[in-house]
Amino acid sequence: MEFGKLGKTAMKYFKILISMSILLVCSMPVNAEDPIQLYYSDRIPYALTDGQGEVHGLCATPAANAFRQAGIPFQWKKMPFKRQLETIKYNKKLACGIGWFKNPERESFARFTGMIYQDKPMISISKKGKNTIAGHKNLKSLLTDTKVKLLIKDGFSYGDYIDALIKKYGPQTVVVANSTNIQMNQMILSGRADYFFMSEEEAGHIISSAGYDVSQFQLQHYEDMPDGNRRYINCSQQVSPEIIDLLNQSLK
Repeated sequence: MEFGKLGKTAMKYFKILISMSILLVCSMPVNAEDPIQLYYSDRIPYALTDGQGEVHGLCATPAANAFRQAGIPFQWKKMPFKRQLETIKYNKKLACGIGWFKNPERESFARFTGMIYQDKPMISISKKGKNTIAGHKNLKSLLTDTKVKLLIKDGFSYGDYIDALIKKYGPQTVVVANSTNIQMNQMILSGRADYFFMSEEEAGHIISSAGYDVSQFQLQHYEDMPDGNRRYINCSQQVSPEIIDLLNQSLK
């Protein structure tokens, strides 16, 4: 009889001990064994490498701070956007990219953190004096104009709203694969395309860094352009949901 009571008491304390152990394990930081590759491309003002090899910018700085505060080891790796997309999509590496827009297609293969930055509303960039662009006050009017060509990057998202309108109206396009924004500005000035979309904060930096004067371009707002796109850290499926949760806690 006494032995039975003792057995029940021991079992009770054993269950309590197991529960405490589970809680302890769950509350411990979930760090990657190997550093996560954190992809970026030099893109003022979102990400830029300084003289000491550090990466800073509107997206790079909050992303790095989130990893550090969460205690998650990471390693910056410079990579063109299209290669980032392929690497994360096909789950090739323990890797994340910074400053990505979220859309349903990307959510089907990547894990997204909370927002790290929100842009100002998008604008179009065209050559100064391009009246066929300047005459448009809204996006529907612009994207249904068959006389002008839109310059876009292959695999690149301009946010849900613009992406949907491009798909809906099917404007004439010139598609480039790995061209930088500086090269895209050159294409606009040479007449190979007529306009492209960019966030307002980026436009002046890109034009200046290419050695051009802002006065050579038209930076145009549209009355139906929504609030700026939200940017996120997105990761391959090799990055666990627990790590995403830790990053989100740091971002808060």
